[in-house]
Amino acid sequence: MDWATSGIYPTADGWCPPSWPTNEDHLAFEEKQKARIKRRLVKRTAVILHKHINTVVEPDFMDRNRYSLQVWPLREASKLSGRGEQRSYACWVYYDPQDEQSVFRAFSSVDANLKASEREVVDPDTSIKNEEKLLFAKGQQCYFSMYEWDAVQD
Repeated sequence: MDWATSGIYPTADGWCPPSWPTNEDHLAFEEKQKARIKRRLVKRTAVILHKHINTVVEPDFMDRNRYSLQVWPLREASKLSGRGEQRSYACWVYYDPQDEQSVFRAFSSVDANLKASEREVVDPDTSIKNEEKLLFAKGQQCYFSMYEWDAVQD
């Protein structure tokens, strides 16, 4: 983590605001970060219809079925989406491998076949910030993109 906006502090004479972390604070923070326990997670992709998205992102439903999400709304004109109730959302579903059957049941209840997508192990040293947050999270989390995305054919 970068504590400073480069070029602002410390000034040429070494002055920093009193609340600015010291080097010892920074080193202690790094040690604390290294000591945290990372969860083992796998991820799969799913495309969820608009009529089911509120169920899938509901915190109680996520806690009960033990999964986390990253969600990207797809444009209505996108290949995998449509207008109104046919609008779709691309989702990365993250879960512990031992909770796989529970997650499959949860997504089959909203007409999404999660088993059909490839299972990928989440890299413990990932550079994707949201995945890093999920690895250290104690509970379930959902990251919902505020932008619309387009699904294109390879």
